[in-house]
Amino acid sequence: MNLKSAHTGKIGKAFINARILRSLTQEDVAGLTLINIDYIKAIESGDYAVFPARMFAVKYFEKYAKFLNLDINFFDIYNAEVVEAAEDELAPDLSKKSFLRESIIYIVFICVVLFISLFLIFQNNDIDEVTEVTLNETSANTEDPKMDIESNFKNDLDGLHNEINNFFIQYKLDSIQLDVTVDSSEPDA
Repeated sequence: MNLKSAHTGKIGKAFINARILRSLTQEDVAGLTLINIDYIKAIESGDYAVFPARMFAVKYFEKYAKFLNLDINFFDIYNAEVVEAAEDELAPDLSKKSFLRESIIYIVFICVVLFISLFLIFQNNDIDEVTEVTLNETSANTEDPKMDIESNFKNDLDGLHNEINNFFIQYKLDSIQLDVTVDSSEPDA
C-alpha cells in the first residue's frame, strides 16, 4: 500500500527545514526524542508505509512536531477520501506553477535580450555623438590655439613696445639738464 502523497511530501519538507534550522541531524533527533530513525526518515519523506498502524504514525508525527515546535496537523494519508480531495486541490496549483515557471524563464530571457539590444543601440548612438563632438572640438581647437598664440604674441609685443618707450622717455627726462641760475640779489617780490 502506498502511503505517500504530494501533501505529505510538503509536510516532510517542513520537518526537514525546521530540523536543519536547529542544526540537527536525523541521528541527533532520534537520540534526543527516542524516536526510531526509520520513523524520522519516513515523516521527513512523507511516506508512512513504515509505520505498522495509523495510530503509530499519528503519535510519532505529533511527538516529532512538538520537539521541533511545529504547529502542523497530521495529514491523514490513511483516509483515501481525504487524500483524493487534497490531490484534487493540489493538481490545479501544480499546473499553474509549472506554467508560471516556464513563463517566467521566457519573460526573463526576453527582457535580458531586449535590455542588451537597447544598451547596444544607445551605446552606438553615444559613440557617434561623442565622435562627432570630438571632431568638432578638434577642428575648433586647431583654429583657437593659432588665434590665442597670435593674440598673446601681439599683446606681449605691445607690452614690450610700451616698456621700451617708457624707458626712453624717462631717460630723456633724466638726461635733460636745466641750466637755471638764481640771483640772490634780486629782491623778493
